[in-house]
Amino acid sequence: MQFRALLLPELGYLRRVGVALTGNQSAADDLVQESVLRALRYFGSYKGDGFKPWMAAIMRNVHRDRPMTRSVASDDKWLQSIADSAPDPEQQALAKDNSTRLRGLIAALPGPLREILVMREFADLSYTQIAAALEIPVGTVMSRLSRARDDLRTAWLADEDKAAS
Repeated sequence: MQFRALLLPELGYLRRVGVALTGNQSAADDLVQESVLRALRYFGSYKGDGFKPWMAAIMRNVHRDRPMTRSVASDDKWLQSIADSAPDPEQQALAKDNSTRLRGLIAALPGPLREILVMREFADLSYTQIAAALEIPVGTVMSRLSRARDDLRTAWLADEDKAAS
């Protein structure tokens, strides 16, 4: 089956995108499952012009259509499962704190900015692929991504200033 051949190599990618969108491993698994079912149902409409962006668009739509039952903040189990290359415990603790802070700040971004940031930085989609997935102009992708990065940088610095006080 062609759908299966396209899907199986991308499951890890879909799971990463799901975790980035939901901030929670369990919710990500549910999102991937619902997205795969929807993709299978509508596979006849797939034009063969990029499976990753097509699936990313489906995941985004499924995620938007789902009621928010949990907060978007990430769960600690998932963060602990990330391999850390820091050489000592102090640096490991700092890296974990930074990762938790970053995920929280990403989760706090407005939905349209967070989606584009996730699709670019976590899903590694090109501007063109993101534009196709979201059905918006490439220029809008670029400006939203720039704004998302600026907002994230501003929030990070404000959070550092607050912690230093």
